[in-house]
Amino acid sequence: APSLGRSCSDGRRTNSDGNFHSALASIPLLGFWACIAFGGYVELLYLGRVLAGLGAAGVFLLVPLYITEIAEDRIRGSLGSFFILFINMGTLVSFVVGSYVSYHITSYILMVLPIVFLLCFMHFPETPQHLIRCNKIEAAECSLKYLRGYTTSPEHVEMLKGEMTTMINQVYPNGKDSSEDSSIKLADFAPFSTKKALLIGMVLVTLNQFSGCFALINYTANIFAESGSDLDPNLAAIIVGAIQIFGSYVSTMVVDRFQRKGLYIGTAFGSAIGLAAMGVHGYLKLSGYDVSAINWIPVASLSFVIFIASCGILPLTFVILSEILPQKLRSFGGSLCTTFLWVVSFIVIKYFPVMVEVLGMHGCMWTFAGCCMFGMFFNALFIPETRGKSIEEITLAMEGKSKN
Repeated sequence: APSLGRSCSDGRRTNSDGNFHSALASIPLLGFWACIAFGGYVELLYLGRVLAGLGAAGVFLLVPLYITEIAEDRIRGSLGSFFILFINMGTLVSFVVGSYVSYHITSYILMVLPIVFLLCFMHFPETPQHLIRCNKIEAAECSLKYLRGYTTSPEHVEMLKGEMTTMINQVYPNGKDSSEDSSIKLADFAPFSTKKALLIGMVLVTLNQFSGCFALINYTANIFAESGSDLDPNLAAIIVGAIQIFGSYVSTMVVDRFQRKGLYIGTAFGSAIGLAAMGVHGYLKLSGYDVSAINWIPVASLSFVIFIASCGILPLTFVILSEILPQKLRSFGGSLCTTFLWVVSFIVIKYFPVMVEVLGMHGCMWTFAGCCMFGMFFNALFIPETRGKSIEEITLAMEGKSKN
């Protein structure tokens, strides 16, 4: 619930106060760790969980938007993939620290991270697009100059002017003044391309949650135990976290070298194969077959699915989402899709045990595999290629047009 509320409120705020100030509102993460570290009552733990939801919602909405607006077209995908890479790094750090130090010491250590983030982020400039929306053209030029490393050389001056002109045209395609064009109206949702972008975004975040990765992570210890492994559950979690990081790192290297569509389709297919293999093993075991010779399949499939999904499906969700939304509705649309993400996440986490009871673990794996296959065809048919394209070109592609 806190995540939903924060997502909705941030969508309105980012168009008025800017991504920078909204990101600073992620201070609740610091409050969360403080509640965990110093809280001796269950009420404080509840408060900490509320603050964690508020902070997480802000991070998942604002960071991809900020990266999309500051990145050059040629590296936008790689920078966007770093978001999931560092999310997974944080997960692994919490696994490692939590395995070897006490509950309270873990909180003290991890409390440092939000502080470091805030101190560093305060020195980052606001995005040029937001400053243009606020009619602060000179500030936008300074921000762009800082982000691109432009100097006073004639060549860089011309590049700065050209990029500023492009951004102004993107923010105000009809040449309207800021006071007339900055507020979001119901008519802004009328174009078919806008509805298409929002629908694609909601489908992508749904497939992100139904890829099976989060369910597998929660059941890592069970899967290792069923394979006959006597590995410590904490060590198993660390191994899975390391696999996630490796997959996310590979994603940062390949996302701008290969087409987004091909990468998504390939990783979705790979995830489906791994999940189907786990389902077959579970079904054979449930049916009474001797599977002792192939008990390695669950662990191998788990590792493969986590790796391959981290290479494509999981990071590309946020990369593509931040690219296809219209300039004017990017903050609100991102907020809407992020809210939907938390709704789907709640459903998956809440009702996955019910699915296991009704369908069996093998049935759940096959269901997730089917969702990955659906994602393959959906991406191939409805999502435009965005690699190496400017935001203007992506917008035209969503409208079914091409740049002259």
